[in-house]
Amino acid sequence: MRAVIDMIGWQVFSIVSITGAVAYVGLVIVGYFTEGPHYQFRLDLAYPFRSAERLLVGIGVRTTVLILRTASALVAPLIEASAQVGEWIIQQCSAETQARYRSRFI
Repeated sequence: MRAVIDMIGWQVFSIVSITGAVAYVGLVIVGYFTEGPHYQFRLDLAYPFRSAERLLVGIGVRTTVLILRTASALVAPLIEASAQVGEWIIQQCSAETQARYRSRFI
């Protein structure tokens, strides 16, 4: 009987943990889209839990900004290289194919 109670307890703990993580990610996304990368930490001693929540969400927003900037810096050269490869492939094709490409995309 004890094993069943332990198993149910761990299941409840995992569901609560997953729900909390999803709620936190939702708050970070909403905070990023509403206030942008300059999310302000507002500390109010009258509301310590709300201040702690804003602090944690602010840390999440700043981490999101850092991840997005890093991803952008890593992907930009790949996009440029892809464009150059596509241009090289079109140059290797026949004049008819080049004309079709230019009439469609340029």
